[in-house]
Amino acid sequence: MTLNVKGRNFILHQDGFTLLEVVIAALILALAYVAVLQNFSFSLKNINKIEKTRDMLFDELISFSKEIKFVGINPLNEEKDVMKGDIFLEGENYRLVIVKSKSGELVTLQVQPNL
Repeated sequence: MTLNVKGRNFILHQDGFTLLEVVIAALILALAYVAVLQNFSFSLKNINKIEKTRDMLFDELISFSKEIKFVGINPLNEEKDVMKGDIFLEGENYRLVIVKSKSGELVTLQVQPNL
């Protein structure tokens, strides 16, 4: 682009960006930054939620595994400690009983003596 002032020609060079271009570029970068931060925040909330659920399930699994150990005749006092559940299979001396955890998420079979 040339500029003619009083018979003289001046060549105009545009170096750099205009203020408007810089502001628009900063605005676009800020919007992208906000979107990325929002995504990280959402992911962090989900990770915490999954962690709490996993910890609760693990604690329930530990307590449930202690409850479902083989129960039979106690040699000291001859009492029978039997968990309640639906009978899955019954034999002459023992039966398989379906046992569920308190929340109902964990299910297993337990061997119990026939009463």
